[in-house]
Amino acid sequence: MRLHDEDLDAAVAVCYVAFVFSGVYKSAWYLEWSPIDLTVLLGGITVGLSALLVATGRLELTLPSVVIPTLFGLFAGYAVLSGLWTPSTEYYFFKSLRLVGVTGLALGAGAVVVATSSRRLRYAGFATAGVGFVTALEMLYRYQRAGGGELSPFGTNYLITGRAIGLGLLLAVGYLVLSREDRTLTIAALFGAVTMSYALLVSGARGPTVAVAGSIGLLVLAGIVLGTLPNGRIALAGYGAVGLVSLIGFATVARQLRGIQRLLTLADGPGRSLGLRFGYWTNTFDALNPAMLLFGEGLGAWPVLIDPGYDTRYYPHNIVLEVLFELGIVGLVLLGALFGYALLNAARDWLEYEETTHVVLGVLFAYMLVNAMVTGDLNDNRFLFAIVGVMAYAVGSRRISSLRSVSAPSKAR
Repeated sequence: MRLHDEDLDAAVAVCYVAFVFSGVYKSAWYLEWSPIDLTVLLGGITVGLSALLVATGRLELTLPSVVIPTLFGLFAGYAVLSGLWTPSTEYYFFKSLRLVGVTGLALGAGAVVVATSSRRLRYAGFATAGVGFVTALEMLYRYQRAGGGELSPFGTNYLITGRAIGLGLLLAVGYLVLSREDRTLTIAALFGAVTMSYALLVSGARGPTVAVAGSIGLLVLAGIVLGTLPNGRIALAGYGAVGLVSLIGFATVARQLRGIQRLLTLADGPGRSLGLRFGYWTNTFDALNPAMLLFGEGLGAWPVLIDPGYDTRYYPHNIVLEVLFELGIVGLVLLGALFGYALLNAARDWLEYEETTHVVLGVLFAYMLVNAMVTGDLNDNRFLFAIVGVMAYAVGSRRISSLRSVSAPSKAR
């Protein structure tokens, strides 16, 4: 039975999304039967389906889809090279292996496979929103059973699940603000947005909650500027009225929502969690060695030299400080070149074609970058690198290689 082009596009996009978000759900008790780690399994399936795309002439490279993985390769290659002088052994090996094999695949497949087809990109968007919605339902279920304790959706922590819910929520709001072309999808997006918003508020994930609130503001502003939302005086007054009513409503139930409770504690001080982060950041600045500032102390060096003082997985909870300390100015420039090119490609293509896909991708990037500034190490921020890969999408980018077999007929994008 021949696999149709659209079915193959859907399969590779869904498997890619399942791979990227595997850390969200793979610890669930009902998935313990799998003899193979789901990240490895789904990554292998994604590679296999991508190879099938090549074999059937469905994969066409563009300049951004080549440049973005190349820039990441330079960054990751330098990180691995820093093993020559890092004081870390165990964390270095673990971190470099994941950086190349997992984070690299998330970015590379996003750029080469997903971003080179508008259809695969659309399927990946639907799948990501689906992951966010299902995770929100799991979060609400755990919230009902927890009785005020810390939530562990799918057997993992509330932060990684909160970030996934935030991505799904932004995709739903993006559709409501920038499109609304299909009535059924509009209703589904509205229902999903309400559900995911509530789940995020009860999750206790302060970083994702604050980041998603600011990102929604960017989407609404984009909708007004682009004219997809009414922008007259009456409309602006209406937005203000809705915002005021929403604030009153949230204030009414704030003490009942775990996320709001945790945010309100910031009024009395940073709290233990944020206080620890301030300590990490301060200690990182104090420990910067001018003699090692150019090249860095080496991948995985932070916990050995700062906290806890031995070779284990730990990090400053800030991607800029992490890269500056471990990979130095060279690493920071390489990472900046990667992010900068992805943003430049999206901005340039949007200015020429004004496709709202670039706006949504830009907002998703901003959302995940804010998260990366307050939590996780390089590999914990796999979502961020996946989005950078997908930002290789370009409406008007000329194909530089079709990767077609000689006998394969030409097919529409």
